[in-house]
Amino acid sequence: MEEYAILLEEPRVHGHAVFPCAAYQIEAVRDNAEKIYCHWHHELELLLVLEGSAFLHAGHQAYPIEAGDFAWIPSNAVHMVCGETNTVFRFIAVVFHPDLIRSFGNDAIQEKYLTPLIHWQFDCPLVLKNAAEFQKRILDIVSAYRERPAGYELLIKAHLMEICLLLYQYASDFQIQKQDSKDSQTALAKEMMLYLQEQYNEMFTLTKMAEHFHISKGHLCRFFKKMTNMTPVDYLNYFRVTKSARLLRDTDDAVSEVAVRTGFNNISYFNRTFRKYMHMTPGDYRKNPEHVGQ
Repeated sequence: MEEYAILLEEPRVHGHAVFPCAAYQIEAVRDNAEKIYCHWHHELELLLVLEGSAFLHAGHQAYPIEAGDFAWIPSNAVHMVCGETNTVFRFIAVVFHPDLIRSFGNDAIQEKYLTPLIHWQFDCPLVLKNAAEFQKRILDIVSAYRERPAGYELLIKAHLMEICLLLYQYASDFQIQKQDSKDSQTALAKEMMLYLQEQYNEMFTLTKMAEHFHISKGHLCRFFKKMTNMTPVDYLNYFRVTKSARLLRDTDDAVSEVAVRTGFNNISYFNRTFRKYMHMTPGDYRKNPEHVGQ
């Protein structure tokens, strides 16, 4: 299994500059309710569930998903998958940059078919149940990606375009003309995430954040929860833990110093929060950082 990047704005490069596409087969951490952590990326993502069941949070909706289901995750969509703890959840993710399927210039194909799919300008679910036609093409993409036969890039692109055709045929009756509201909500959620990231090593209060965005604390918490399925404090703590994990791995700083540098002024609270997200103590992580999530 390949490790899946779990930062909110995913830093992983999928594929490479001349062929920006990658395929992963993943088994999520069993004892964690978050099967795929809340994140977003500029790439499109195709998700095929192989085993287990959970809920996909994407596009301001929560979709139940199970083995055989296919999901299309649009560019820049904040998304995550949650399920029961101590259960198996296996899936395939094909992640590719929109440039891989875009037309050269804004021709009829780009304007009529691809742009609506990339930004999901449809009022219908992102999940298709028992999606045999999609499943076949996803499995063919994974096979080509792994085996790399002559012309595999063309083969993968052909399958991606087939998936786009199938998806457009499914969704075209539900096409809508305006995305301004949803796009502005997504942009605001990303601004809030960036604000929290910039505050990670400082004293944080909801009051200060609400004043920054000129909204009430209640509205802030409800909106952030709706968009990310996390509270602002949960997201901040998760981001702080990712920063502290890097310091534990890359420096010799004492655990207490790492805690302070990443915004935790109470070592007991730091230990509890670190264990919540990393499933081991800071000391154990420092000894075996490669074992996290296994």
